[in-house]
Amino acid sequence: MEDGTIQDDRITASSILSNTYPAREARLNNDKGWLASSDDAYPWIEVDLVQSTVVTGVITQGSYSRYVTAYKVAYKKQPSSDREHVTDGNGNVKVFIGNTDADTPVTNLFDESVVATVVRIEPTAWQIVVALRLELLGCRRG
Repeated sequence: MEDGTIQDDRITASSILSNTYPAREARLNNDKGWLASSDDAYPWIEVDLVQSTVVTGVITQGSYSRYVTAYKVAYKKQPSSDREHVTDGNGNVKVFIGNTDADTPVTNLFDESVVATVVRIEPTAWQIVVALRLELLGCRRG
């Protein structure tokens, strides 16, 4: 995402705080970031990878003294398939530990990689409001 390979219109979100902080600003190390509306009880940000991609983890950052402290990752194997969640080694939905400040990137690797066309980050806890910049780790399938 950071390098612009993922086009802006492929990054969507459940809400935005204002037009200044749209989903397309959620690229790792970007100056801004995505901020969800403060009244969004179930915020999410989604990346359409267009083609099947092996995803092995996520790097997150906060933005403007705000950050996500915990989140889940959901994905679709195909655009028309149901969403599944990344799980831990026991098959339970994994809750990842996020950030403790707005600037330091935190890397979380999955216990097992997933093959996805769509990846959704679902924040479950945050500081002030949901603020996120991210990078997906993995590689395109040949």
